[in-house]
Amino acid sequence: MALAAPPLAQSQGLIDLLKQKVPLQERAVEIYQRLLAINELAAAMNGAQGVEQLQFCLARTFQGLMPEESIRLCIVEGNSYRRMRLSGPQITSEEGTFPIGLGLAGRVLQSGNPLWIRDAPWAGDQAGGAGAMSGASCTLVLLPFTALGRVLGILELVSTRPDLIDEIDYHLLFLVTAHLSSSLENILTRQELATANARLRDHDLRLTQLNQQLQLLAHTDEATGLFNKRRLMEQLNAEIARARRYGEILSCLMIDIDDFKRVNDTYGHQTGDEALRLVGTLLKQSLRITDFVARYGGEEFTVLLPRTDRHGAQRVGEGLCARIRSHEFVTSAATLRLTVSVGIACCTKFDHLDAQEIILSADKALYCAKGAGKDGVCLSDDPDPERTQEKSIICQPTDHT
Repeated sequence: MALAAPPLAQSQGLIDLLKQKVPLQERAVEIYQRLLAINELAAAMNGAQGVEQLQFCLARTFQGLMPEESIRLCIVEGNSYRRMRLSGPQITSEEGTFPIGLGLAGRVLQSGNPLWIRDAPWAGDQAGGAGAMSGASCTLVLLPFTALGRVLGILELVSTRPDLIDEIDYHLLFLVTAHLSSSLENILTRQELATANARLRDHDLRLTQLNQQLQLLAHTDEATGLFNKRRLMEQLNAEIARARRYGEILSCLMIDIDDFKRVNDTYGHQTGDEALRLVGTLLKQSLRITDFVARYGGEEFTVLLPRTDRHGAQRVGEGLCARIRSHEFVTSAATLRLTVSVGIACCTKFDHLDAQEIILSADKALYCAKGAGKDGVCLSDDPDPERTQEKSIICQPTDHT
């Protein structure tokens, strides 16, 4: 909203100024000094970071230029406006928060039109505050200022000297409100930009968190909280690549809970899910931080043991069998005693070996353990596809006697 000052033709102008008793040179010096002060004010306001700093800059300027006049800054705040003292006597009743539309100040805020009244009778609430000089006359100047296309406040001058303001003084005050509008618009633009940036950062953070949650959901088995088969195959391919590059050994364990169908048939699938979760937790607690455990599907789990040879893998498998065998799994329906069978594939050659072949080799060893009486460990030979002879399975069930 653009505001225009009344034209000079409607006032005394320069010719009438020449007829005054005050010498022209003295008046010119005074105007020049005020222009310098306004320029300094504009520079200070351009560096302000908020309304409080604008108020400080204005107060310092007007206390130097017009220390005896009552000058207030009114700032719109929703459906009301807040009047703050810049210079002149401090009158508590004239400061504070007032509804939009109350007094002359409120009406100027609503209309957006500047107001200048010379030799106005003081009738109490001239500018919105409570007047204590009823019967006196005064000069009123109320100049609205805008930012981002809307009226955000007014600069208000109330003086008991009717002849205080001439046309030049009025336009100098209007110049102050123009600089105030510009500075306030800069502040609001920076604040809105900062708010937008903060919202964008919050949005990006939320989006990152959602993506992380989606990644977690995509790679997590819902029943056990372990990694799922998709994540297992990604990890196995990564371990194969690392083992191939550094010439390391990789062992893969396929673990199956023995006779798990009996748990589901006896206690229901909810208890079965509880048992799966408890077994998965125990497996994870029993392994190194560098090992990897996932639910392969059904009641089967897969464990990857980087840099672990067949003897180390066998010890791990036997240890898992023993720990599960001796553990009581407390569910909401019953306390269960379970056992597992373990098939192990220990890999040393990876040139023509992929993840599916390693899983297949470990799975064959698992079925060997099942066939040997369950609750035991079986090792496959080195699953090297270049070997021409039929692969053998070395079954070493654990002796429980």
